[in-house]
Amino acid sequence: MKAFAGSSVKMVLVGIASLMLLGSCQNDELCEEATSNPLRMGFYLPTVTDGSPTTYTLDSLSLYGSGRPDSLLYDNTKSVRSIEVPLNPASGTTGFVFTFPGEITDTLWVAYTHSLNFVSAECGFTMFYEIQEVTHTNARIHSIQLPQTLVNHSLEEHIKILLYPDPEL
Repeated sequence: MKAFAGSSVKMVLVGIASLMLLGSCQNDELCEEATSNPLRMGFYLPTVTDGSPTTYTLDSLSLYGSGRPDSLLYDNTKSVRSIEVPLNPASGTTGFVFTFPGEITDTLWVAYTHSLNFVSAECGFTMFYEIQEVTHTNARIHSIQLPQTLVNHSLEEHIKILLYPDPEL
């Protein structure tokens, strides 16, 4: 009888320990929100259609950060209508070098302020940016428009790049 009582106690203890282990194996809260906020740019022709510039698709595009030609963000990417690029949170300015078809290059500089924003306990913090100024060279870039200056978790386009028509057409 003692052996039966001892084995029953062991079984109960093993059962309780198993339940405790299973209960402690729950997944931690996962971050399901975006914590990186890329700068979104689209390509257009200055020709106005319905009050807006005409959307344009580049045959190809290569792009890297100014001063960082070894780190291509886009490497001869085909059929490009829009791009997403990172801003440098340790700086107030980021430059991008565009190489268009025909080896035409332009550089675009974005000046901004940035602020650290709390997302949640699971996700931590994210950086928001406020675009102050955009300057560029004029080999292929005609002008720019800033429909949205706040770079945060929204999916809105921040910069419209208006291009001179393709010289190869």
